[in-house]
Amino acid sequence: MNVSKPENLEEAIRFLSDHQEARIVAGGTDLLPRINQKLEAHDTLCYIDDLPEMSGVVVAKDGGVFIGASVRLFEIAVNKELSGYTALLQAASKVASPQIRNQATIGGNILQENRCMYFNNQVPWSDVNHCFKWGGKQCFQYKSSKECVALFQSDVAPVLIAFDAVAVICGPDGRRELPVEELYLKAGRKNIAHNEILLGIKLPALMEGVFSAYARKTIRGSFDFPLLSCAVRLVTGEDRVIKDAKVVFGSAGVMPAVFQVAEDVMVGKKINELTALADTLKPAVSKVIMPFRDTRVNGPVRKDMAKEVFSKAITQIEQVT
Repeated sequence: MNVSKPENLEEAIRFLSDHQEARIVAGGTDLLPRINQKLEAHDTLCYIDDLPEMSGVVVAKDGGVFIGASVRLFEIAVNKELSGYTALLQAASKVASPQIRNQATIGGNILQENRCMYFNNQVPWSDVNHCFKWGGKQCFQYKSSKECVALFQSDVAPVLIAFDAVAVICGPDGRRELPVEELYLKAGRKNIAHNEILLGIKLPALMEGVFSAYARKTIRGSFDFPLLSCAVRLVTGEDRVIKDAKVVFGSAGVMPAVFQVAEDVMVGKKINELTALADTLKPAVSKVIMPFRDTRVNGPVRKDMAKEVFSKAITQIEQVT
């Protein structure tokens, strides 16, 4: 196996440009298990976990925060500079297990591979009947689908989208920025080239009167991917009227799903009306959830779970307002 550990960012980008087969490794908690399980085979790895451009949590002059892509999730969960971003701390503290959070990076979490029971559990006939993720031409979850529909199950990504975070990416042509929401494309693809590196995430400065929460539904209490999750961010004025709102569902489909109807309904209402507003919005929640089915849950149950995590997130905000 060819393992490279570049000394600087420029060398890393050059290595990736010269080795199209190379895969980036930072924490390794997403890629390495797939290699060990023989779900994937990669002979060339590029370790970039200690590049200075990808490290640290830095507060900007305008009050915004830059989080390096190599920052571990456990560091985020306890970082005092991020204490106002409540939902982010909640999400980072719930990923998998303490051991994995000590190793996993925020960059890896938001760029993780999409998952489905057929691919990740490697059923006996996987080597014969290849699905899209195996390089085949069929989806065995939805046989009529013309592309992969595996779920994107990041805990952190929905929260970053709710906060209007921006991804900072570097490649051969220099740096570029794009909203985290635009990182995700159809069929589980990511809007980042093979020879580009995610340097980190920019969070906007917190506004006065901001409240946020994150809730998830899992089979087990720990060491599990979310079956459904929900991130909520609200901004209120002095009169406790909601000025801005964003609700994002995770594990909703091949990418996080922004619940636009929530903003339309909530803005202009008083925050003490949250329970009634949530009840009004519940019927619309199911429309943004893909009816993905596997051996754990079916489509109707997933839609009910989405309503549950939405209510939980709203309740968390109510308890602190």
